[in-house]
Amino acid sequence: MPSPELLAEAMRLLAAGAWLQAETAARAALATDPADSHATLLVGLAIAAMGEHGRAAPILTQLAAARPDADHPCLDFARLQPPLPRTMVARQFRACLRLAPADARLRLDFAAFLLDTGQLTDAERILAEGPASAASHHLMGLALAEQNRFATAVASFERAVALNPDAAPSWSNLGMVLKIESRFTEAIAAHDRAVALDPGNPRFRVNRAVALLRAGLWDRAWRDYEARLELTGTPAVDPVRLLRSLYPRETLSGRIVLALHEDGFGDTLQFLRYLPLLAERGARVVACVPPALARIMRLVPGVAEVNTDANHLPPHDFVCPMFSFPRVFGTSVDTIPPVPPAALDPALLQRWAGRLPTGGLRVGLVWAGQARPSLQGFGTLDRRRSAGLAAFAPLSDVPGLSFVSLQSGPAARQPRPPGLELFDPMPDVLDFADTAAIIAGLDVVVSVDTSVVHLAGLVGKPILLLDRYDSCWRWLSGRLDSPWYPGLTIFRQEQPGDWSGPMAQVRSSLRAMTLFHGYSSETSGMWEQAFVA
Repeated sequence: MPSPELLAEAMRLLAAGAWLQAETAARAALATDPADSHATLLVGLAIAAMGEHGRAAPILTQLAAARPDADHPCLDFARLQPPLPRTMVARQFRACLRLAPADARLRLDFAAFLLDTGQLTDAERILAEGPASAASHHLMGLALAEQNRFATAVASFERAVALNPDAAPSWSNLGMVLKIESRFTEAIAAHDRAVALDPGNPRFRVNRAVALLRAGLWDRAWRDYEARLELTGTPAVDPVRLLRSLYPRETLSGRIVLALHEDGFGDTLQFLRYLPLLAERGARVVACVPPALARIMRLVPGVAEVNTDANHLPPHDFVCPMFSFPRVFGTSVDTIPPVPPAALDPALLQRWAGRLPTGGLRVGLVWAGQARPSLQGFGTLDRRRSAGLAAFAPLSDVPGLSFVSLQSGPAARQPRPPGLELFDPMPDVLDFADTAAIIAGLDVVVSVDTSVVHLAGLVGKPILLLDRYDSCWRWLSGRLDSPWYPGLTIFRQEQPGDWSGPMAQVRSSLRAMTLFHGYSSETSGMWEQAFVA
């Protein structure tokens, strides 16, 4: 057995990026026991880290053959800290694959690495070149879904579960893509199978809940959706104090209920409508929200106190994360409570009204969501829901419009399409109360699916929602309106990633609004052109 000190020194040098010295130390350890797999791995990793993938490949390949039940050494290389360039890792995978093209484990690990690093077409090619298996079809389904090729992904996941009917992750992913394709009965059946195979996995129950919600089967969904509280990255909630589902006319007199923001600003804005219902039952309602939502929350009827420090919660009897309120009140599509009145500060309204452009229909624009790095997979979803400012170019030639940016974050710096004049007040916005005051001075909001939609709904403004193909559950399916906001109209993608159809519908709607409000004389011009023709 090699000296523990030599192995420790090799590992220290590897972590420090001293690759040549790490190889020397690892070879010294290997000299004392040429069969030691740990020392052999350190030698191979050090050589690979120097970029000598051809010299490292035989070492890593032979070690892989000697450890058939362990991770392939290329995965160890991919996991080195600090991370190495993904191109270097990919070259090492390919060098090993040339030596062992029949190594299914290596091929699958390489494809998984490519998927994790966003190299989707490369992952698809690597999988297509190898033998078919349940695992390869599963990974292929993931690669296709990430590329918005949902219908083809369905077929891949169906092959995966046909080859391995006990693979709960494949059933769950099959359910997710079936849901996207609006095949709800089949989707729910697939999720049922995943949950039956692995009932203790909260992710599978949450996935089933989302399919039930999208199908409008909310009475079955809410209990499953509570499983999200078992996932990492969600607020820690004492299950003993979690607010139970309430009976009709049940009182909460004398009880303090803490309403807890979870992650999305839009979720809190959507569900704050439940807080007055708590107060009506006698509860003292304390809202725990980020500072950006504090001024808005203080306007909600029935909220007695607003806390902005999630690390120091005030005394309370019950806690209720915002997304749990529909479960608490047994909400169905037909029993959604109305948006509560929000009386914004008149001085704040006046201050922002004086800055907005005059003349024309004032249209607020939001073209991108906010990425949430803490949520696994949310980056992909954010890319799907974000249209980008360039997609709004067709609106630039509609007469009688004045555009106002409501976009925050890095996407606000995207270049303006030619001819699209855009007033941008957002650099001076401090919180959602400022944004709400700006919206109050507008005529309509055009937005992708993000928090501003809910804020505009709270203010009571008309909203034209640009909705992605894999629509969020809250907008249901097969309808243009929303039970959450009476003034919202939904324009959905007909093809994944294609905003041209929804944008054309928005353009037509805005043209009609300018004519109705007298901001455009386009009608006479259209009539004269038709008459001359």
